[in-house]
Amino acid sequence: MIKNCSIAFGAILLAMILVMGCAKKQPPPKPVLPKGNVVWTEKAVAKPGETFALKVYIATIDTLAGVQIPLFFRNDNIKLICDSVSFEGGLLEDFMFHDVKIPLTCPLCGAKYDMFDNPPKEPGKCDKDGSELVQSDQAVFFMAIATIDPKRDVKPIYPGEGLLATVYFTVPKDSPKGVVPVTRGMIPHPTVSLVFSIWNERGDDLNGQLADGSIEIQ
Repeated sequence: MIKNCSIAFGAILLAMILVMGCAKKQPPPKPVLPKGNVVWTEKAVAKPGETFALKVYIATIDTLAGVQIPLFFRNDNIKLICDSVSFEGGLLEDFMFHDVKIPLTCPLCGAKYDMFDNPPKEPGKCDKDGSELVQSDQAVFFMAIATIDPKRDVKPIYPGEGLLATVYFTVPKDSPKGVVPVTRGMIPHPTVSLVFSIWNERGDDLNGQLADGSIEIQ
């Protein structure tokens, strides 16, 4: 009898461990989304001095061959630093063309740079006066196109849901606590339209929206 009870208890304990393990692997809950093609970010939580990831997802009812997503992370008191954007493990990973823009500005002379497309000669320093560059726009832009070579067959994004990209941020050590909204906007550029856009395999623009998100600094 004792032996049977021990076996039963062990089976129950194993089942509880498996249930807990499965629960941990579940993706974070997503917000209630409107119908259509919607881009959203999961809510991120971080502390001063930490580097963290903000995952960007999409739910689409159309087949997409390209996307360009500008994200604004603006708070008057909290100045997050955007470090990079990764497409690894997402729907855009195998697309042929990728572009990322993280605008930088010199606070003294106003010179404009970009961390990737137009970097300064010395990382983080203005070429003209050596001042520390800042991310005054508090914005990041990423873009991906399925194919730029008609001879190559690259799969588009089919209707459904999935990860688009992961954006990495650093919270300054002296940052106050609070919430940073993550919203849609337009990044000023003299020659390129850096606005929210999604399109199909024929190049037709499609209706879509970016759901507001947030980053909480605790």
